[in-house]
Amino acid sequence: MKSTLTQRLVMALVTVFLLAYVGYQIWRYVTPAYKTETAFTYTVTETASVNGVVLRDEVLLDNSVGNGVASYLVGDGAKVAGGTVIAEIYRNKEDARNIEQLRALEKKRTQLEKAQDPGTTSFAHTDVLNRQIFSELDTIIGSVESGSMAGAAENADNLLLLMNTKQIATGRQSDFQETINQHKAEESYLSNQISRDPRQITAPQPGYFIRTIDGFEGKVPYKEVPDLTRAQVDELLAQPVQGESDRVGKVMLGHRWYYAVTVPEEDVSLYKEGASVTLDFHLSGTQPVPAVVYSVNEDKDNGGAAVIFRCDYINESLVNLRFTQADVEFKSISGLRVSSSAIRYEGIQKGVYVSRGETMQFRPVTILYESPGFVICLEMDTNTPEGANGLQQFDEVIIEGAQLYDGKPLK
Repeated sequence: MKSTLTQRLVMALVTVFLLAYVGYQIWRYVTPAYKTETAFTYTVTETASVNGVVLRDEVLLDNSVGNGVASYLVGDGAKVAGGTVIAEIYRNKEDARNIEQLRALEKKRTQLEKAQDPGTTSFAHTDVLNRQIFSELDTIIGSVESGSMAGAAENADNLLLLMNTKQIATGRQSDFQETINQHKAEESYLSNQISRDPRQITAPQPGYFIRTIDGFEGKVPYKEVPDLTRAQVDELLAQPVQGESDRVGKVMLGHRWYYAVTVPEEDVSLYKEGASVTLDFHLSGTQPVPAVVYSVNEDKDNGGAAVIFRCDYINESLVNLRFTQADVEFKSISGLRVSSSAIRYEGIQKGVYVSRGETMQFRPVTILYESPGFVICLEMDTNTPEGANGLQQFDEVIIEGAQLYDGKPLK
């Protein structure tokens, strides 16, 4: 009896062992011994945030508004020639309003006269006019969507002229003479209401007009900007901006300007003189602008440096920058992205193991960029002997596993 019980116990243990062994073998066969990921093309861009001051070659207009009312004829960032009328100073608000209405009427009348001019309508074809109308509409819509309205008023005027010309060309309107005569009568009335002709303010030199005055015009001689030290830039950043000014504005000479910033010691190595970067000022409707690292003036005593960027691109938003933050975007790096855990060595050769059919194979890699958790590897040309043996896009890279070697069976 006792012997029979022992035999049953032994048989039960053997059965459990066999079941466990078979189950383990099935699990081992079904479950991969190695974890993999797919290598794919990836791009990274190094960036750094900075704070600095924009410096330009600026000339203040001598004229002041005084007790009058200024009306600007050009917008911020507009290119002007020497002698261009930038603004007009009126005796009072009534004169300013009357002259503004007078010029608006003159523009409308001129457009109507041009629309009904036989020299315009005789060569106007409906299909051509339709294409021109839709082109102007597309331009206006694009300006609205991008948030950049520079030139939108001119596009709107062109659109109105085209639509009026189409009415004459298609016979829907014989002429606009009645409306033209009404405009002339209103113009005559407004002209009689103006007490004195406005005083005109002209550009002293060619350049780009800027309306804002902040007290930093000429604070640093333009030729000395590339040589600014970290202490000098810090001093500029600590100074307050001037309040409102009765000056009409200023002219920026040329299209080149500088952005001077300070960087800590640990970031100095990021900036190489002559390197091309982009500056993102996070302005609505303005994309990051191209720039060059013009000079890196290190502070040997206290560490860090003053970095001076040179930029040749301007628009109505950029010309009003003075103290501002920006993200510096350095060169982009593209290659094959794999997890850091995939990097292995065969001797001194750095590489990864990839799944190839029933075996694993070692693929040498050249690392272009390292970041916590992943690396960017050079994507090799598969048409060369070196590339054929290198890591390729869509390779299944082994990121987890032990005792890896070239040619090892995967099962």
